[in-house]
Amino acid sequence: MKIISCLLLFILLIKYIESKKAIRTYVLVENARSSRLELNGFTIFDSKEKTSLYQLTASRSDIDSAVLFDNSGNKMIANLEGIWIGTKVNVTFSIYDSKLNKWMDGIIRRTAHWFSVDFIAEYNNEQVIASRKNFAKKVKVYHKKKNELLAEFRLRFQRFSEAPRKYHMEIYSNKAPDAIHFFLLLIIEHRLQPISS
Repeated sequence: MKIISCLLLFILLIKYIESKKAIRTYVLVENARSSRLELNGFTIFDSKEKTSLYQLTASRSDIDSAVLFDNSGNKMIANLEGIWIGTKVNVTFSIYDSKLNKWMDGIIRRTAHWFSVDFIAEYNNEQVIASRKNFAKKVKVYHKKKNELLAEFRLRFQRFSEAPRKYHMEIYSNKAPDAIHFFLLLIIEHRLQPISS
Protein backbone atom coordinates (compact mmCIF):
# COMPACT_ATOMS: atom_id res chain seq x y z
CA MET A 1 0.00 0.00 0.00
CA LYS A 2 2.89 2.34 0.78
CA ILE A 3 4.40 1.72 -2.63
CA ILE A 4 1.15 2.65 -4.38
CA SER A 5 0.83 5.81 -2.27
CA CYS A 6 4.41 6.80 -3.02
CA LEU A 7 3.91 6.13 -6.70
CA LEU A 8 0.75 8.27 -6.80
CA LEU A 9 2.52 11.06 -4.93
CA PHE A 10 5.42 10.88 -7.39
CA ILE A 11 3.04 11.07 -10.38
CA LEU A 12 1.23 14.06 -8.85
CA LEU A 13 4.56 15.78 -8.23
CA ILE A 14 5.58 15.27 -11.86
CA LYS A 15 2.22 16.60 -13.11
CA TYR A 16 2.56 19.65 -10.84
CA ILE A 17 6.04 20.39 -12.16
CA GLU A 18 4.86 19.98 -15.77
CA SER A 19 1.87 22.30 -15.31
CA LYS A 20 3.47 25.69 -15.74
CA LYS A 21 1.71 29.00 -15.51
CA ALA A 22 1.75 31.17 -18.62
CA ILE A 23 3.41 34.58 -18.27
CA ARG A 24 1.88 35.78 -21.56
CA THR A 25 -0.97 34.51 -23.69
CA TYR A 26 -1.69 35.42 -27.29
CA VAL A 27 -4.43 34.68 -29.79
CA LEU A 28 -3.19 34.53 -33.38
CA VAL A 29 -5.94 35.10 -35.96
CA GLU A 30 -5.23 34.11 -39.54
CA ASN A 31 -5.36 36.90 -42.13
CA ALA A 32 -6.86 36.27 -45.54
CA ARG A 33 -4.57 36.46 -48.55
CA SER A 34 -5.03 39.42 -50.88
CA SER A 35 -2.99 37.94 -53.76
CA ARG A 36 -1.63 34.58 -54.86
CA LEU A 37 1.91 35.64 -53.91
CA GLU A 38 0.84 36.37 -50.36
CA LEU A 39 0.79 33.63 -47.73
CA ASN A 40 -1.58 33.59 -44.80
CA GLY A 41 -0.26 35.76 -42.00
CA PHE A 42 -1.58 36.49 -38.54
CA THR A 43 -2.88 39.36 -36.49
CA ILE A 44 -1.62 38.73 -32.96
CA PHE A 45 -3.93 39.78 -30.14
CA ASP A 46 -3.76 39.76 -26.35
CA SER A 47 -5.48 36.87 -24.55
CA LYS A 48 -8.88 38.59 -24.58
CA GLU A 49 -8.66 39.40 -28.32
CA LYS A 50 -9.25 43.08 -27.57
CA THR A 51 -5.88 44.63 -28.47
CA SER A 52 -3.96 43.93 -31.66
CA LEU A 53 -0.30 43.74 -30.60
CA TYR A 54 1.55 42.50 -33.69
CA GLN A 55 1.03 41.90 -37.39
CA LEU A 56 2.79 38.95 -39.07
CA THR A 57 2.70 39.12 -42.87
CA ALA A 58 4.10 36.51 -45.26
CA SER A 59 4.68 36.24 -49.00
CA ARG A 60 6.08 33.70 -51.41
CA SER A 61 8.25 33.86 -54.49
CA ASP A 62 11.59 32.16 -55.15
CA ILE A 63 12.28 32.79 -51.47
CA ASP A 64 9.44 32.86 -48.95
CA SER A 65 9.50 35.75 -46.49
CA ALA A 66 7.66 37.00 -43.41
CA VAL A 67 7.81 40.25 -41.47
CA LEU A 68 6.67 40.89 -37.89
CA PHE A 69 5.45 44.41 -37.09
CA ASP A 70 4.93 45.85 -33.61
CA ASN A 71 1.58 47.67 -33.70
CA SER A 72 2.45 49.98 -30.77
CA GLY A 73 5.35 51.60 -32.61
CA ASN A 74 4.28 50.53 -36.10
CA LYS A 75 7.79 49.26 -36.84
CA MET A 76 9.35 46.05 -38.10
CA ILE A 77 10.84 44.02 -35.23
CA ALA A 78 11.66 40.72 -36.98
CA ASN A 79 11.93 39.15 -40.42
CA LEU A 80 12.15 35.63 -41.80
CA GLU A 81 13.48 34.48 -45.19
CA GLY A 82 14.03 31.16 -46.86
CA ILE A 83 12.21 28.06 -48.01
CA TRP A 84 9.66 26.43 -45.71
CA ILE A 85 6.74 25.46 -47.95
CA GLY A 86 8.28 22.51 -49.82
CA THR A 87 9.96 19.41 -48.48
CA LYS A 88 13.00 21.33 -47.29
CA VAL A 89 13.20 23.91 -44.54
CA ASN A 90 16.07 26.35 -44.94
CA VAL A 91 15.22 29.56 -43.13
CA THR A 92 17.12 32.49 -41.63
CA PHE A 93 15.67 35.14 -39.35
CA SER A 94 16.61 38.45 -37.73
CA ILE A 95 14.99 39.76 -34.55
CA TYR A 96 15.53 43.24 -33.12
CA ASP A 97 16.65 43.16 -29.48
CA SER A 98 15.54 46.50 -28.01
CA LYS A 99 17.54 45.97 -24.79
CA LEU A 100 20.83 45.59 -26.68
CA ASN A 101 19.73 47.90 -29.52
CA LYS A 102 20.89 45.40 -32.17
CA TRP A 103 19.63 42.68 -34.48
CA MET A 104 20.00 39.00 -33.55
CA ASP A 105 20.31 36.45 -36.37
CA GLY A 106 19.40 32.78 -36.42
CA ILE A 107 18.25 29.82 -38.49
CA ILE A 108 15.35 27.37 -38.44
CA ARG A 109 15.64 23.80 -39.69
CA ARG A 110 13.40 20.73 -39.68
CA THR A 111 14.05 17.20 -38.43
CA ALA A 112 11.54 14.41 -39.11
CA HIS A 113 11.08 11.40 -36.83
CA TRP A 114 8.75 8.40 -37.07
CA PHE A 115 5.83 9.95 -35.20
CA SER A 116 6.80 13.61 -34.91
CA VAL A 117 8.49 16.53 -36.60
CA ASP A 118 10.85 18.96 -34.86
CA PHE A 119 11.50 22.52 -35.99
CA ILE A 120 14.74 23.76 -34.43
CA ALA A 121 15.50 27.48 -34.09
CA GLU A 122 19.17 28.28 -33.43
CA TYR A 123 20.31 31.73 -32.30
CA ASN A 124 23.03 33.12 -29.96
CA ASN A 125 24.32 29.59 -29.21
CA GLU A 126 20.83 28.60 -28.04
CA GLN A 127 18.46 26.01 -29.50
CA VAL A 128 14.69 26.04 -29.23
CA ILE A 129 12.71 23.03 -30.48
CA ALA A 130 9.06 23.08 -31.56
CA SER A 131 7.90 19.48 -31.47
CA ARG A 132 4.74 18.47 -33.30
CA LYS A 133 3.60 14.90 -32.94
CA ASN A 134 1.58 13.48 -35.83
CA PHE A 135 -2.16 14.19 -35.40
CA ALA A 136 -1.56 16.08 -32.11
CA LYS A 137 -3.47 19.27 -31.47
CA LYS A 138 -0.71 20.99 -29.47
CA VAL A 139 2.79 22.02 -30.44
CA LYS A 140 5.22 22.31 -27.54
CA VAL A 141 8.33 24.49 -27.67
CA TYR A 142 11.31 23.47 -25.52
CA HIS A 143 14.75 24.83 -24.69
CA LYS A 144 17.04 22.07 -26.00
CA LYS A 145 19.77 22.09 -23.33
CA LYS A 146 17.49 22.33 -20.29
CA ASN A 147 14.50 20.49 -21.78
CA GLU A 148 12.39 23.30 -20.31
CA LEU A 149 8.92 24.00 -21.72
CA LEU A 150 9.01 27.56 -23.10
CA ALA A 151 5.67 27.78 -24.92
CA GLU A 152 2.87 25.82 -26.49
CA PHE A 153 0.21 26.58 -29.05
CA ARG A 154 -2.86 24.87 -30.40
CA LEU A 155 -5.50 25.45 -33.03
CA ARG A 156 -8.83 26.51 -31.56
CA PHE A 157 -11.99 24.61 -32.41
CA GLN A 158 -14.18 26.44 -34.93
CA ARG A 159 -17.80 25.76 -35.82
CA PHE A 160 -17.57 27.14 -39.35
CA SER A 161 -14.79 26.27 -41.76
CA GLU A 162 -15.01 29.69 -43.46
CA ALA A 163 -14.02 31.50 -40.27
CA PRO A 164 -10.36 32.51 -39.96
CA ARG A 165 -8.23 29.98 -38.10
CA LYS A 166 -7.27 30.97 -34.56
CA TYR A 167 -4.37 29.73 -32.48
CA HIS A 168 -4.05 29.99 -28.72
CA MET A 169 -0.41 30.51 -27.64
CA GLU A 170 0.91 30.42 -24.09
CA ILE A 171 4.42 31.65 -23.27
CA TYR A 172 5.96 30.21 -20.08
CA SER A 173 9.44 31.75 -20.16
CA ASN A 174 11.37 34.78 -21.41
CA LYS A 175 14.34 32.63 -22.51
CA ALA A 176 13.37 32.91 -26.19
CA PRO A 177 11.95 35.98 -27.96
CA ASP A 178 8.23 35.77 -28.71
CA ALA A 179 9.04 36.37 -32.39
CA ILE A 180 10.68 32.92 -32.57
CA HIS A 181 7.46 31.31 -31.31
CA PHE A 182 5.44 33.30 -33.87
CA PHE A 183 7.78 32.23 -36.70
CA LEU A 184 7.66 28.57 -35.64
CA LEU A 185 3.86 28.65 -35.62
CA LEU A 186 3.80 30.35 -39.04
CA ILE A 187 6.09 27.72 -40.59
CA ILE A 188 4.17 24.81 -39.06
CA GLU A 189 0.83 26.31 -40.15
CA HIS A 190 2.03 26.82 -43.72
CA ARG A 191 3.37 23.26 -43.93
CA LEU A 192 0.06 21.81 -42.67
CA GLN A 193 -2.20 23.84 -44.96
CA PRO A 194 -2.39 23.33 -48.73
CA ILE A 195 -1.01 26.33 -50.60
CA SER A 196 -2.89 27.15 -53.78
CA SER A 197 -1.11 29.06 -56.51
